[in-house]
Order: sequence, then C-alpha cells, then structure tokens
Amino acid sequence: MATSRFPGPQCRYRLLPEIDNGTLCRQTSPVPGRIDGPSLWPELHVPDFLPAALGMSDAITDADRAEFAVIKKMPVRDARGRPYHSVNRYVADRTLYFGPPSAYVAFAVESDAELADTKWQSKKRTRTLRSMVEFSHASETRQQQIFYRWVRQAYKKKYGGDVNVPELIRKGMSQELAEKIAAVRGSIRVKSIHDDQFHAGGFNPRPIKIAHHYRLGTLSEHGTGMAVDIDDKQNAQFTGEEWKFIEELVGKHVGRSGRWAAEADAEGLWNDIKAVNDLFIEKVAAEVKRIERERAEKEEKSKQGPGKPDSTHSAKAEKPVPPLQQVLGKHFNSLSPWASSGFFHLPLELVLELHAHGFTWGASFPDIDLHHFQLDK
Repeated sequence: MATSRFPGPQCRYRLLPEIDNGTLCRQTSPVPGRIDGPSLWPELHVPDFLPAALGMSDAITDADRAEFAVIKKMPVRDARGRPYHSVNRYVADRTLYFGPPSAYVAFAVESDAELADTKWQSKKRTRTLRSMVEFSHASETRQQQIFYRWVRQAYKKKYGGDVNVPELIRKGMSQELAEKIAAVRGSIRVKSIHDDQFHAGGFNPRPIKIAHHYRLGTLSEHGTGMAVDIDDKQNAQFTGEEWKFIEELVGKHVGRSGRWAAEADAEGLWNDIKAVNDLFIEKVAAEVKRIERERAEKEEKSKQGPGKPDSTHSAKAEKPVPPLQQVLGKHFNSLSPWASSGFFHLPLELVLELHAHGFTWGASFPDIDLHHFQLDK
C-alpha cells in the first residue's frame, strides 16, 4: 500500500520554539502523526493551530502574555512536572491541550462564566462552584479562572465533552469510595481509633499535585472521587529527593516498591516508615544540639586568651544560619515543620484495614504521600 510522506527531513523534535540540540534537524518538523498524514484533531485549523502549537513568537498575543504573568505566580508546572520558563512554552503546551487559540478563547469564556455563575441552593445554605475550586480567595479570581479552565478540560478529556463538570464536582466522593470508607470505619480493629486520626477528606477538583506544584493537563484521583486524604496535617507528602535526603540523614533506607501488595509486607512497610520517622526526630534534635554546643564552645574560646580575634566575630562576618536550617540544608522549608513532632502518625490498625479494603497507599509512590489512599479502577 502506497503511503505519502512529508517533504524534507523526517526527524522529529518536541513542539517547542527551540530546536532540540540532540538532533541535526534544522527544519521545523511537521506535527507528529501517522506516516500517511498529519493526525490533527478534526476541529483544528492548521494556520490557526500550528504557530501556537510550536510556540512561535508571532503567535503570542498580549492576552497570552498577561495570562502567563498570572501563571508564573502560581504553583503550577506542565504535565511532566517541568516549570514553564517562557510564555512561548506555555502557549505551545496550552494549544496542544485545548486546541487552536480561537478554541481556547471560546472555552475560556464558557469556563469563566460557568465558574462565576454556578451555585446550588438548599434550605440551609448556598454552595458555589467558586468555593469548591482552588484559589477561591477574592484576590485570586484570575488565578482561579485559569486553573478551572485546565481542570474543566481535564474532566472533559476523561469523561467526554458533554460531561457536566460542576455536577461532578458537587457530588464529590464517589459512591464506591464512600462505601469503602464506611466499611473501614465499621471494622473492629479501627473502632478504637480516635476520630482525629481518621479524618477522611480530600475530594478536590484539581490536577495531580507533586512537590507542592499542580501539573496542568492532568487530573488527580482526588478529582475523580476515588482518593482520600487521612489526617494530612500530621502525615506528610515528600518528593523523591526529599525522602532520599531523610533516609541519608537517618542512615536507613526503606525499600517501598511492591511491598504494599501483601498484608505481611504492608505491615513491614508501616514499621519501616515509622522507624525512619522516629530516627528523623532523634537525629535532627541531636544534630541541632551538637551545632549549638560547638558554637557555644567556639564563642567561649574566642573570649579567652590573647590571639587574633576570630573572624566570625568581626563586624563584617555573616550571621550563621540557624542550627535547624544547617541540618536540613536546602530542604529546610519543606522539612522543618516536621522536625520536632515527626511526619508520620497513622495507626497501624488503620493502615492495615485500608489495605484489606483494596486501597493503594501513597507510601508506595515514587513521590511518597503518607496521607493518601486511593481506589484503583
């Protein structure tokens, strides 16, 4: 069977403004697709779509620059976790997700109106869509509009273009998840656990969130009603890098891959994480005391006997960082809230009961999420 090919070089690179340094291709490659023709979505018009999809500067409008200025202030990245360094990169990504600029503008108008006007009235109270979506503060209207456009499109890509997104959000937790949580609460070994340790919430119409950043172009299990957060104020979420730092600090490595499958090893996983938590508290406290003691001894020596004054006491000497910051280094901001009381407080009985009811624990994820439990379809 004869097939047609695009003229010119056939090498490909990412649809970004710049040419990939790893290829000798010096000509803009066509939109990736089947070899017998471009796989453009039916509604896309090539003249409207292609420049924006490639992030070409000629396709960038003042409205795009204004939107990107808002995006830069938000904790968001692309679907693969990469930061948006330029408006060209953002517009290219947005175009591939929403379609041509004209389609995005129409979608944005519709989304903004839906966000502003949707409310549910009952005898006791009025609930608004705005109150149920992130960035709900009055000063964050612009951020919320952009955020909701991405979330709304993610729902439509998952459930179909005709899905009523506000109704999905209003329903919150799925029936399956609600029944599973009720069963866990009613189990014998969980009944003795204090309610504060089994505060189950977490429905949130949002993208996947890792390293404190939302990944635009994704939809979290929290947004499908199939995931729950349990006692998230006392049980942390860490990036893989942060967890590795903790393991190195305490001198204990925890193998987590595949261990959640069997109940016996699920208990072992809980024990190992609990051990790392306890060692973390002890190690941080010990290191802080050591640094404080060494500094006090150095200070005392500088006051005694003749000799050249210690440069650390000169007027120009920099003030030393706090001991805790010295211990935690670049992870100070993310780890210091857990330094004194620890980052893991889930009871073993609760974790094993969730395991028995078919939940997957975020402790087994590459980016460890100790308060996250989800039902996999």
